[in-house]
Amino acid sequence: MKKKILIIILLAAGTLVVKSQPIINYDSLSTFKVLQIGLDANFNIKLKRHVVGESFGQLISTKGFFNPVLSFNFNGLYGTDPTWSFIDSYTFTGQVSIPTRLGIKFYSGVRLFTEQQIQMGVPGVFETQFLAVNESGIWAGISIPLLRDLGRYNSENVTYLSTLLMNKAQNVSFTDEICQFIKNTLSSYYSSYSSVAVFRILKDADNDARQYLNDIKTMILDEQLAKVETFRAEAYQLSIAQQFSLARNDIVNSLYDLVTSIGAKGTFKANALPVFLDSLPNPLSFPWEKYSAYVSRNLDSMIVNTPYYKSQELLTSSSQIAMNGAKHNKLNEFNLNLNYMYFGMTNGLPVSEFTQTIKSGSPGSSVNLTLLYNLPFKNEERKGDYLSKLSSYEFNKTQLEQVRFDSKMQVTKLLSDLGNLLPLFKNQIRLAEIEKKTFQSEVRKFKMGASTQINMINTYMDYNTALKNVEAGRLGIMTRIITLKYLIGDFPTSSDQLVNYNPWVFNIK
Repeated sequence: MKKKILIIILLAAGTLVVKSQPIINYDSLSTFKVLQIGLDANFNIKLKRHVVGESFGQLISTKGFFNPVLSFNFNGLYGTDPTWSFIDSYTFTGQVSIPTRLGIKFYSGVRLFTEQQIQMGVPGVFETQFLAVNESGIWAGISIPLLRDLGRYNSENVTYLSTLLMNKAQNVSFTDEICQFIKNTLSSYYSSYSSVAVFRILKDADNDARQYLNDIKTMILDEQLAKVETFRAEAYQLSIAQQFSLARNDIVNSLYDLVTSIGAKGTFKANALPVFLDSLPNPLSFPWEKYSAYVSRNLDSMIVNTPYYKSQELLTSSSQIAMNGAKHNKLNEFNLNLNYMYFGMTNGLPVSEFTQTIKSGSPGSSVNLTLLYNLPFKNEERKGDYLSKLSSYEFNKTQLEQVRFDSKMQVTKLLSDLGNLLPLFKNQIRLAEIEKKTFQSEVRKFKMGASTQINMINTYMDYNTALKNVEAGRLGIMTRIITLKYLIGDFPTSSDQLVNYNPWVFNIK
């Protein structure tokens, strides 16, 4: 089956030529577009990809501990040695060493040696003789650490297993980095959306306030109102104008957060608003009660399956293996080396007759046994290493417990908040409708002379505040749901899921 995991896609992207940061046009924003661009441009994802690559390199390095090693050694002496004992000596040695995951090593080798021995003659009696001497031999042996570094927890195997889990943790953490990016980007996207909605509310309010001020001035000129009433109208208009100015600044700030999350440059026309292709959902349409009950029932299993929890769990397991290895290897060094050797030697045969040399049976076979035991006066090095790794394991274990505890508390709090905010949002919408009718009624009363300017201004300000509260309430609900879905692992982890992902779908499995 063709894999479509985002991690594989993004790691493959790391092999491409480095490109400049992409440019995003704020005239056509959508959640899928910003997520798609951000997956390629986000700096945290890029950095995390390099961390994963470094971890993979470390894994390959430690895996090399168990690869067979073939070594060769050749030594040649041309001419006569300083003692006039031999001439033209050649030695070739080859050995293969096969380590195992248990710390035991097997090895086997061969040695070929030839030289011309000088047998000095006596002048006038016999001439100096040059006698060809060939030696050849084979051996095989085993090296066993009897105390330290024997078994599953030998140093090299522990390093490999610990690095293997560390690499898995980094890969899972990479998935979590993607989930965090989605969470942050969606929150920034909808925050920008909300800031534009508030800006439009205040833009209408600013237009209304300016028109209202002109109407008051006209009524003063017609002597329908006292001149002092212009100050109240101007104060009202300036208050709205300040809010309107701040709303434009809020758009810039929210777009800054969105750009930072994506990691892309942006093009934006002066005095223009960003255009969002998605529409804001209506939180009142969410099947919240069933979904909330489902999350509450399955909270523990949801949290332990999230990338952020799994990555910490793998880090804890990695440190536990390192700790167990250090504990096992606190013992003193006690090594056994056992090998069998068979050598032969011939005189007067050419180098090409090494087969006859090995068959000569002289000196024949032998067995070599070596035991090595080291007894330090104080084993502080190993003891300190164990205590260090024990503390590291306890640290990761405590951090894992904290991740689970904090996540459960955050989810519980979010469920409680959303349970209160959704009914509140319904009331906020209703309040905005009532405030609008109240203001309209106050306008009619003012025209009939049955209301004061301050009453009309206050009712309009209440109406304007109610509209802004609706948008703030909607954004509060949406950002909490996004955070909730991150904490329970309801985020896309494949390219297909990203294309079809909708954070406002509340599936109950």
